[in-house]
Amino acid sequence: MGLRRKTYVQVTIWTAAALVGGAAVLFARLVGLMQKGYFALFTGHPYLMAAGTPLLFVLATLLVQRFGPDARGSGIPQVLEAIDRAQEAGKDDPPPWVSSLVSVRTALVKVLSSATGTLAGASIGREGPTVQISASLFAAFGRFLRKRAPEVDFRTFLTAGAAAGVAAAFNAPLAGIAFAIEEVTEGILGEFREMIMLAVIVSGIAAMALAGNYLYFGHPSLHPQTPILFPETLALAVAGGVAGGAFARLLAHPEIFALPKEPWRKALYCGILCSALNFFSHGTTGGSGYEITKHYLESETTGSWPLLFAPEKFFSTVLSYLSGMAGGIFSPCLSIGAAIGLSFAKICHLANFKACALLGMVGFFSGVVQAPLTAVIIVMEMTDEHSLIIPFLVAAYLSRIVARTIMPTPLYRYLADRSRTG
Repeated sequence: MGLRRKTYVQVTIWTAAALVGGAAVLFARLVGLMQKGYFALFTGHPYLMAAGTPLLFVLATLLVQRFGPDARGSGIPQVLEAIDRAQEAGKDDPPPWVSSLVSVRTALVKVLSSATGTLAGASIGREGPTVQISASLFAAFGRFLRKRAPEVDFRTFLTAGAAAGVAAAFNAPLAGIAFAIEEVTEGILGEFREMIMLAVIVSGIAAMALAGNYLYFGHPSLHPQTPILFPETLALAVAGGVAGGAFARLLAHPEIFALPKEPWRKALYCGILCSALNFFSHGTTGGSGYEITKHYLESETTGSWPLLFAPEKFFSTVLSYLSGMAGGIFSPCLSIGAAIGLSFAKICHLANFKACALLGMVGFFSGVVQAPLTAVIIVMEMTDEHSLIIPFLVAAYLSRIVARTIMPTPLYRYLADRSRTG
């Protein structure tokens, strides 16, 4: 590849990445407006909103069914499937560049369905959809680039788009890299992943036992050190693994709920149940869960923390996903994990409830997605709690081990493989 062609490729990638950042921000603002609209309607007209939620569930699902079936759900399994198909495509197969899994049309349907679902009070997030939208944008630029550089690899563009989507959605660049390594190109680490994590954890614990929890250049930020208490870490790792594994299994095997076969009936059924959960939780189970989680992470006590929020949010998220609309599970999973930690701290009367909430986030997210490094880095980058790095790693590693006994195959990989074979 000549210098001129390399420059052209690099400029195309930079342009696509910049547009992904802008698209992620615009999508986040749209979802934020829809969520504010839901809370405003619920506060002012709770009975009207309770009646309207199932109808909006049906609308969000029918948008997907009619205009973009590949926009259903999170979007990450679709990106994995597109990468797999590109890798295995033969000469007689359709070119992977024209796959509807990562088309602009699918991305637009993703936006509309996610926004409608959020307005309905569905327990969905925008991060998974952002990954598919970003991969679709990169695919579109890749199709354009192939006219000048036919040797450009489609899988590379999709992987870059997926990683950029995670980074832009969470404002967490390192999490984007970790996600690409763990989830999208899992073969890079393969069987060495657990060995690497275990070596890091054990060496870190040994060093801390001998030298204490210190920073190489001290504490220039002047924040007090967070006490590291391993009983809480172990308990929340097991709880996160069990709950996360069960959550993933329910999403992977919807037949457990015996939902109706017709898309609109299934969406209506899920909408009615979610509407009931929203009504009895005073609207807190709707949306991503960001608001209530942030509120209690900034509070001084867990005295008013609702102990039933964790199971309510758990089932509201499962039902929202199974309804067939577009919507992710990243943010709801972090909210559920924080709820598990806060409930644990409240029941056990622990003062370090904020650390418990963060450990719960890492444990549950790692149990669901089975991507422990991504779980640790996302929570660490979002909260800047580097002093908890070793407990985070322990929680993520153990919860993944526990979750695998319930859901042997990682959720996104299972969904992608099932779509390809089914």
